[in-house]
Amino acid sequence: MQTPIFFLSLALSALVNADSDQVSPQVKIEAEYRQYVSDFVARDFEAIASHFSPPIQRTSFEGSFVLQTKDEIVSMYQTMMANIQAGYSYSEIDSIDVQAMSPSTYAADVDFTRYNANNQVIFAGRSIYLFGKHSGDWKMFSMIQAERE
Repeated sequence: MQTPIFFLSLALSALVNADSDQVSPQVKIEAEYRQYVSDFVARDFEAIASHFSPPIQRTSFEGSFVLQTKDEIVSMYQTMMANIQAGYSYSEIDSIDVQAMSPSTYAADVDFTRYNANNQVIFAGRSIYLFGKHSGDWKMFSMIQAERE
């Protein structure tokens, strides 16, 4: 009786894999970004770094710099979390708009909000992330802080 179940599982697996090849880059990038936010909230610095393809450029209102390695990305996020808004508990994505810049580069324009443990807003921000395909996966290579409209 296990043989029909095995073949049914195998057929469903093949169907899911076939469908994943037809998923648009926008959908894949949005899923990648949402996982990045989950890893950010969990403060899983190694997982956060896995969403990037170094070297990456980070541009904020204070200036711009390049991080050459995964270890530098981890260190940046450790520092960021040590200095994040007082009482930070979690973040939510308010909107995400993914647009093709070229066949190999996409931009995700994201509005997000940070909350404390009492579900009160402590920060509302906007960032633009550039994604490129790296070893078959969409990864971030640039983060740009932007004014929230």
